[in-house]
Amino acid sequence: MAGCPLTLTPSEIVVKFGDPILINCSTSATDVEGMGWEAPFGGTGFEHPPVVTWRVEKLEEWTPSPSCYATLVDGSQCTVSPLITVYKTPDFVSVSDMGHVPMVEGREYDLKCAVISVAPVQNLTVTWYRGNETVLTETFNESTAIPVNASSTLKISTQRDYNGLTFRCEAELHLGPKGPKFLPNTSSPPYTSSEVLQGENVTLSCSADSNPPSNIRWIYTAAVNSNVTTEGQQKTITITGITSANAGMITFCRTVMEMYKEK
Repeated sequence: MAGCPLTLTPSEIVVKFGDPILINCSTSATDVEGMGWEAPFGGTGFEHPPVVTWRVEKLEEWTPSPSCYATLVDGSQCTVSPLITVYKTPDFVSVSDMGHVPMVEGREYDLKCAVISVAPVQNLTVTWYRGNETVLTETFNESTAIPVNASSTLKISTQRDYNGLTFRCEAELHLGPKGPKFLPNTSSPPYTSSEVLQGENVTLSCSADSNPPSNIRWIYTAAVNSNVTTEGQQKTITITGITSANAGMITFCRTVMEMYKEK
């Protein structure tokens, strides 16, 4: 209501989920009979002016909607509401290579940055780094107050000097002038690019230490230059003279341990 003689301090606040929050509602008007806070939690009764406080020791609501009201001597009533932003930093941030291992020079690959359980996502910025160089910045248009998972994809065309180079992504919440002085950010562990040049050999080993012994099996895309060998409890797949035909080769190891019942 325009002209409502109430002042909120602060009128806008950014708070981390689970932290305490306190907002004062005050008036200097002489025609206010009483005032109070209406809220799902932390509300007050009808109190005398000039100040009434809304206080929550542990804010665990994503969309708190308290309002301060004043009842005037003529029986009319007005309300004001603060603008509250509740934020949560990600549980974790990680980079994965979308299943393409190893990388072959000259091919294009996707790296995925996964940001798990962050709020509000519309305030999130994901920045990609190649070494110390910023290569991509992405923001999100989804508007929701509750925590969600977000992801960003970086397309890379591998070059010889990428071998051993680290990629990482950083998730940062931009919460405006009312937010924390230092931007809440979470960085992924570095992802190291493992590139194989055409003509090189690749060896992948899989072993299992179990009793009874496990049955080890490589599941892979067959190629004329690939070979599997067994030595004890270890199976090794060797790709000789790798070519572009091996790019994106799907390879994983499976172990099965058979259990027998005594008769």
